Amino acid sequence: MIYVPLDPSKYNIAIVFLNFIANFFVFFAPIFILIVNIIILESSVIFSVKRQNRYVIIYGSLVFFGMLILLLLQVLFKLPVGLVINEDTGRPEWSVVFFIYVISIISGFAVIPIIRTSLKIYSSLEKRALKKKWLYYFIGSLGVFSIAYFIFITNLVANDNDTLRTIMSVYGLTVIFWASLMYYGIGFKLKK
Repeated sequence: MIYVPLDPSKYNIAIVFLNFIANFFVFFAPIFILIVNIIILESSVIFSVKRQNRYVIIYGSLVFFGMLILLLLQVLFKLPVGLVINEDTGRPEWSVVFFIYVISIISGFAVIPIIRTSLKIYSSLEKRALKKKWLYYFIGSLGVFSIAYFIFITNLVANDNDTLRTIMSVYGLTVIFWASLMYYGIGFKLKK
């Protein structure tokens, strides 16, 4: 949001940099949901802080340096493999290569493992109330991921499609609902 009011014809490099940082933090965040799932599944004794940090550093490095390499190839060699900021609209436009990279890393190292560990946890729970709470958390996390994937697809295909961007913006507001489900699922105490 910081770079939205900037004029893309004058501040293109700054906008690309700020967009890169924003993208990195959005793509980096799911690893912490996976860490929570693994701690619940294995306990914090088995899944030590050292192993948690290793997961975070490896995933963060893959996201950061992969995006950086694609961005540098885009800027330095004019290869259409990264993202650009449309100088007329100020919107990010992703290349197919950037889209595939982001989807592959996030899906392969975060979303699919989160789904797998969530289903393992759900099947290991015995109490009905706990299963219900975990289901809320799981549905909430899937909803949050659906917003992210929709944004990714919009950045790839909706360069001049204001209708799709408006739909995406409205759907993005549902993040409050999905995050509430996640909180209600595992952040809120069960009453006896």
